[in-house]
Amino acid sequence: MSNSGASSLFQYSPNIGLNPCEYFGTWTPEGWRTHKIEFQKTHRKTVTFDGDGRSICFRGLPEGFVEAVHDRQDPYSDGGIYPVEPLVECPPGHARWAVSHTFLAYPVADQTLYQQQYTWDAECGSVETRFRQHVVLEEARTDAETGRRVRVRNAPLSTVIAGNKNYPLCNSAVRGVWGNPDKVGRNYYARREVRLCTSHNAVYIKVDQSPVLQCLGIWKAGASDMAAFNDDGELRDPRRLSDVPLDCPKLGAVGYALKKVSSAFYGKMVDVVEEGAVLISEDMLASLLACRDVPFMEARVGFAAWRCWDHERHVSGVPGHYACHWDFNGNGVVDEEDEMVLRQNLGRKVRANYYSAAYFGNDWLSAGILLNPEMVGEPVICCWDRGAGYDASSSEIDLFESPGADRPVYVEYHYDMPAETGKANVLVHLGFEEGR
Repeated sequence: MSNSGASSLFQYSPNIGLNPCEYFGTWTPEGWRTHKIEFQKTHRKTVTFDGDGRSICFRGLPEGFVEAVHDRQDPYSDGGIYPVEPLVECPPGHARWAVSHTFLAYPVADQTLYQQQYTWDAECGSVETRFRQHVVLEEARTDAETGRRVRVRNAPLSTVIAGNKNYPLCNSAVRGVWGNPDKVGRNYYARREVRLCTSHNAVYIKVDQSPVLQCLGIWKAGASDMAAFNDDGELRDPRRLSDVPLDCPKLGAVGYALKKVSSAFYGKMVDVVEEGAVLISEDMLASLLACRDVPFMEARVGFAAWRCWDHERHVSGVPGHYACHWDFNGNGVVDEEDEMVLRQNLGRKVRANYYSAAYFGNDWLSAGILLNPEMVGEPVICCWDRGAGYDASSSEIDLFESPGADRPVYVEYHYDMPAETGKANVLVHLGFEEGR
């Protein structure tokens, strides 16, 4: 299969509706972008370009590279789950993409921010880069009129990339705006949402309150939970959800038991949660301690580090590697504070958290375990942080609350940076059919 007429390979549909074992799907703002999975042997060729500190478009890709072929032996395709499509490194050694079983171990697993930091055009033989640059802390000032907006130095702020297309939508690029450089206390950009939702299918949940900054929990809802929410799905009485740990939502994302059940949709046996309760145990503490003080590094977690998919590794952590489920404070390392949180909750029984080794997008959440075996929607309780939004081109950021007009604030955000000046510092890995 060559890439000539490649656009005909891809179809858009409102739901995945097709067996994921036979069709690959990516959720986009236009719906599911899908193609039939065809396994084929391929080989990679690498093309290099010189960065000049300004250019984001590089032309001169050779003809004939594939975009929708799957190859289990391709080292970048997560065992054939992902297609053999163009992949970009810049600088050499810094992969500007993440495959699912690596991505699941990110502390902030925003698929639209990290999975693909570029787009390509096979017909024009070009690649357009949007390299995400993380600004951990920048001092800025609120506007002089209302104090409800702040502008940062770098533009453009990062937007949504999904299915080889960039959308002018907000995602988790802006993490927060605080009144102090320690980033403690009120985050004027973020707001916590706890809502009763209906899942789009057995994995994905669309949400109206966006952009999503971080997903913290997804729990299956029962009939007795309905009284805790108003008609719009907003939580009004958290006391009715005594086993949903809203004080520490990540509890319960580890420690559940799985069972095999038959799925007509998948055409095989699949895993579902056996029991909805999780006991916080000493075994969990031992797993946390084995991962303590190891900071998150993109190439040192998940499939990127292990070259295999092991559910237990992703949900409990591998000794000596970062484990996002034990990082309760979300600072990118399992530290003393995280250990104390778990110790304080030993013996507590909580509801199983289905946001377990999962990820999210600008306006959707996903479960790491099937909510049911047949990909049908059902009621779920979701907890996530959302942002007030921003204008990517002007780098102006909205705030939910004002700390005061013309006041100093401290911002964490991502923007799109061109490749730095360098010889052959932009590498594009392309896949070709065997023999080409």
